[in-house]
Amino acid sequence: MPASTATVGYLSDAWLSLAAGLHPAPDPGRRSTVALRLTVTDPPPEVHATVDVRVDLEHGRLAVAPAAGDPPGLLITLPYTAAYTLLLGAARPRAELLESGDVTITGNFSLLFFIDAALQRDRSGHVAALRAATAVPPGHVPREEPRTEGTQARAECGQSDRESLARAADTLPGTLRELRREVGTSTPGAQFYASWDGKVLADVGLGLARPGVAMTAQSAPLWYCCAKPLLSVALGQLWEAGDFDPYRPVAHYLPEFGTRGKSRITSMELLCHTGPVPTGLDPLHGVVTGPDAERLRRAFGMRVPLKSPEDRPGINYSQWWAWFVLARLLPAIDGRDYVSYVEQQILRPCGMERTRVCLTPQDYAAYGDRLPLIHVSNLGDIPQPTYFWSTRGATTRCVPGVNTRGPLSDLGRLFEMLLDNGTAPGGRVLAPTTVAALTARHRTGLTDRYGNADWGFGLRLESRSLGAEYTSFSRHASPRSFGHDGLWTAVVFADPEARLTVAVHLNGKVEHERHRERILRIADAVYQDLGLT
Repeated sequence: MPASTATVGYLSDAWLSLAAGLHPAPDPGRRSTVALRLTVTDPPPEVHATVDVRVDLEHGRLAVAPAAGDPPGLLITLPYTAAYTLLLGAARPRAELLESGDVTITGNFSLLFFIDAALQRDRSGHVAALRAATAVPPGHVPREEPRTEGTQARAECGQSDRESLARAADTLPGTLRELRREVGTSTPGAQFYASWDGKVLADVGLGLARPGVAMTAQSAPLWYCCAKPLLSVALGQLWEAGDFDPYRPVAHYLPEFGTRGKSRITSMELLCHTGPVPTGLDPLHGVVTGPDAERLRRAFGMRVPLKSPEDRPGINYSQWWAWFVLARLLPAIDGRDYVSYVEQQILRPCGMERTRVCLTPQDYAAYGDRLPLIHVSNLGDIPQPTYFWSTRGATTRCVPGVNTRGPLSDLGRLFEMLLDNGTAPGGRVLAPTTVAALTARHRTGLTDRYGNADWGFGLRLESRSLGAEYTSFSRHASPRSFGHDGLWTAVVFADPEARLTVAVHLNGKVEHERHRERILRIADAVYQDLGLT
């Protein structure tokens, strides 16, 4: 339908009828169907202010109806124009919604990545038909994104990269086979680093960083939560100096934090992810890359959910808000902000020269269209490039513990420092006793359905002894191994007994079970190649 004849008002009764008549509604009982509730903060006349939406991740079909009954697990509150962008807009503007500061999300935020991929792919054509028939809200600026079938195209890497791949394949043949098995199927590209007893075994890139751009060893992928150990090391340094006690309430150092039930929350609880705020209630959902003032207001003004005295501590993984708060401890105690402190006290001595805690506008301009993107694959479909964490606004805004970028060789150097008892090429970063404290078991006996179990000072620990489902890094890793995951894309770990450091980034995001299976295969292959099983 030509744009000039598109007169149906978005989320009006006529639009809901149109959406229902174009295609059969997604089956709510299928695994490929996800549900969310949209609440519009400024609905025009004749528009439903609150609607329930079902998205078919396999075909991109939508079912939209007036909200009724118990809410689903994902709730999104946003302005009317933003609601249009969420379902009918292009990929980049959809990611930019989280930068405005006027969106609130409660529940499983990660579903947005898969919803975005389904709407982009639009295998049924339902989204395109709705877009063509819907009147564009005032203030919305339509933007087109390139077609994404190009994600399967190949880009050439340089001679040095080809030589590095050949050397890695000689040393780690099974590992490279597993990586190549994933590249072009579950992920467009991969970056891999491994060192053994101080010797680099592999520092390679494979496949694509984004459509038409090769992933090389020099590419700077998003570390996601693999960046959280940077703050563990920073706070460990202050702990070692006697300036910080992780068992004291955060409010001891940040009095403004101690309101609305938060006065007794300790840094150790946040670092071990046993704080009282469930992951789905993270107050920074919706503004995780939003204005600093709004993130500060939500994180410090948050009210702790009421719990009964009988409730035992559980795992409440803190994706954004806890690290945003913990990072505020650095200027309160040391005087330097998070970026300056980490760059001066950790990155420089560790030789992590190409890592950026967040990009400057100049960095972003220099990367241009070479910046690696996260791609999302729904149920084995073609991975779709997404722009979450890759827009100018997101990459240049400091989100501690998440949006750090750099080659995995730099991430490996951080863990090599910990493996060497705090010694780095540029000098000592931590005392051996502090490294022991960071990698000790501070959370034990708590497990969740995602395989999380024992935890250190902001570090995940190998927990295979609790059951095969709690294998953290490899079925051959020693119990002393420590590291971190990056949401369904990455893992980094060090094994003190094997003297081994491994870092893997797959820029194709898949569902949890599929990701866990591929990461364990890759990590297991490293041990098998080296005869460490």
